Amino acid sequence: LDALILKKEGVKKALSFELLSQRKRLKGFNQAWQKVRLGDICEFGNGGAYETLIVENGDFKLISLNSIDIDGNLKNTMKRVNFYDNSLKQDDIVMVLSDVAHGDFLGLCAVIPSNDYVLNQRMGRLRIRNDCINILFLRLYINANQKYFKMQGQGSSQLNLSKKAIEDFEIPLPPLNEQAAIANILSGLDNEITSLKNKKRQFENIKKALNHDLMSTKIRVLKK
Repeated sequence: LDALILKKEGVKKALSFELLSQRKRLKGFNQAWQKVRLGDICEFGNGGAYETLIVENGDFKLISLNSIDIDGNLKNTMKRVNFYDNSLKQDDIVMVLSDVAHGDFLGLCAVIPSNDYVLNQRMGRLRIRNDCINILFLRLYINANQKYFKMQGQGSSQLNLSKKAIEDFEIPLPPLNEQAAIANILSGLDNEITSLKNKKRQFENIKKALNHDLMSTKIRVLKK
């Protein structure tokens, strides 16, 4: 599985570069792309300080620094709270605003799938201002250009992104139908990679459980 995952990730990285840089255009699309500022197409917002309000079985999921994995997906497990503050709505994009010095997570984005999420501090929210933006395309473009955000990080032991650095990020924006077509292709590859990683994780868990059972049996035999 490792080799297949690496192969799929390589294909996705190469195709992302070609499609998002206009080096390769999908068949049937030839309109010019328009360069826009992220701050002109999205409203930016910050999260609140809610660490002291975390409860074990809260009704709402709290989006914190560790809620997004290295692939730009929301993790299945996260902290919870018992209130909703309207900080996040379905189809908002959340962004990591702080990271340790290597900055590998700085600027990474994920899409909010439903209305039961709350935004914690050191996380940002991007909410589109109009309907000419495909949310999946925007997330893909930002994550493919994470190098920009790592370079904009300020600090030494901890890097932080400023609102200005985020809003000044420029995006070459294709027409909406081309955004959707690109997003469908790249998201499809993302889903394949995620599925393979989940299978790998399941196999590893099964192997770990079997090893544990075998070791337990061995110990019992030795005691006899």
